[in-house]
Amino acid sequence: MIQLNHLKNSNIPILKNINFELYRGKVVSIMGPSGSGKSTFLNIIGMLDSEFEGKYNLLNKKVNILSKNEKNIIRNNSIGFVHQFFHLIPELSIWENIAIPKMILTNNKNESLISAKYLIDKFGLTERINFKPQYLSGGEQQRAAIARALINNPQIIIADEMTGNLDEETSDSIFDFFIEEIKNNKQSLIYVTHNEKYATKADIKYEISKKNLIKL
Repeated sequence: MIQLNHLKNSNIPILKNINFELYRGKVVSIMGPSGSGKSTFLNIIGMLDSEFEGKYNLLNKKVNILSKNEKNIIRNNSIGFVHQFFHLIPELSIWENIAIPKMILTNNKNESLISAKYLIDKFGLTERINFKPQYLSGGEQQRAAIARALINNPQIIIADEMTGNLDEETSDSIFDFFIEEIKNNKQSLIYVTHNEKYATKADIKYEISKKNLIKL
């Protein structure tokens, strides 16, 4: 649950009087114009931004009083991030990129690579397993980024315009696959999109307008 009185950036108010709850297994979409604060709000949820006034409880913990290390542990254990621009490490293979979060969590390279291989096969990337990101299509890179977000089986997935950098046909395929995977795993998902078609696939829809979060 988040109760934000004041979300700011360089002392300029971005969002005000926000009340938001994300329930286990629910899929939530957020729409709104560019610059309305959608990505900043996701960063608050993902504990990447702490410039706010109010209360934030995540998985029965009060985020406001957590140390940086405690936030890092929760983030790696319980939250998966999917970004528009993939953020894959160019020097590493797709196999290694996907395995990294589990390596950090378990400190077990072999176990991490086995888990990554399972997702690579499931996501149709077997023939690209040892390729570096620059040799994959945009759709293949996004599938790899999704697999990386899912490898630790996080309770919450946060996606920020995850198909905004892909053509429509590829976007449709990736998005439908992603939503199906989330629902099969009974994970919670919150995602930002400018596409009404994708927003309607959520269980609950919100819009950010005039610094307010409005349930549609």
